[in-house]
Amino acid sequence: MTKKKKGAILISALALIAVIVIGGTLAYFTDQDDAKNVFTLGKVQGDLTEDTKDYEVDTPGGGTHPVKPGTLTEDGISYDKIVPGDWLSKEPRVSLTGDSEDAYVRVRLSVPNSTKLNQEQVAELITAKCLNFGEKWVVGVDGYIYYQEKLTRDSSGKSQTDPVFTMVKIPEEWGNSTAEASFEITIQADLVQAENFETSLGHNAAGQIDSWGGVTIEKAAQ
Repeated sequence: MTKKKKGAILISALALIAVIVIGGTLAYFTDQDDAKNVFTLGKVQGDLTEDTKDYEVDTPGGGTHPVKPGTLTEDGISYDKIVPGDWLSKEPRVSLTGDSEDAYVRVRLSVPNSTKLNQEQVAELITAKCLNFGEKWVVGVDGYIYYQEKLTRDSSGKSQTDPVFTMVKIPEEWGNSTAEASFEITIQADLVQAENFETSLGHNAAGQIDSWGGVTIEKAAQ
C-alpha cells in the first residue's frame, strides 16, 4: 500500500424518532342523557444515544487491535487523524423515554455527505464489512435494520436496545485516494407501538424479524 495519509471523519447520529400509534383504552362517562366514548390513545417515545471509548479487541490471529475513541459533539461523534485500517469506537442505542408504550425498533443508516470517496466506498461504510452489527440486529429486505426484541417498560424486559454496532472499521485497502476524505454516517431510528402489531411483522427463513409489513411510520406531533 502507498503511504497512508490522515483524514478527519465525522460520524453523526440523527435522532429522527418516528412513531405510529396503534390501539388505545376506552372509557365511558355520561352527562345527563348523553353518552360519549372517550378514547385515550397510547404513544411511543424514544431516544437515540451513543457511546465511544478507548479499548482493544482480540483478533483471530491471536493479537489485539486498538479501537479508537471519538469526541462527543452536539452533532455526533467526531474522529480525527484517521488512517486506513483504523477501528473507531461507536455504540448507538435506542431507548424508550417518558411514558412510552412498549415498542419495536428499526434503524436506517445512510451516508448523506462525503468527500473523496467513490460510490463503492460509500456503500461499504454501511455494510457488515465496516460495521459489526449486533447479534440482535438483522438487516431487512427493505434496507432497514430490525431489532429482534420488543422494548418494554415491564421490569422483566429491557427498555433499551443493545448497540446497533460497536465500531466502524476503515478498510485497509483505502489508500492515498482517500487522503483527507471525510464522511458522515447518519442513523434514523423508528419505533412502533408493539400492542396489536405482532401480526404485521415479517420474518425471514430463520424466523428473524426482517420487515414491518409495509406499515407507514409518521413522526409524532411535537
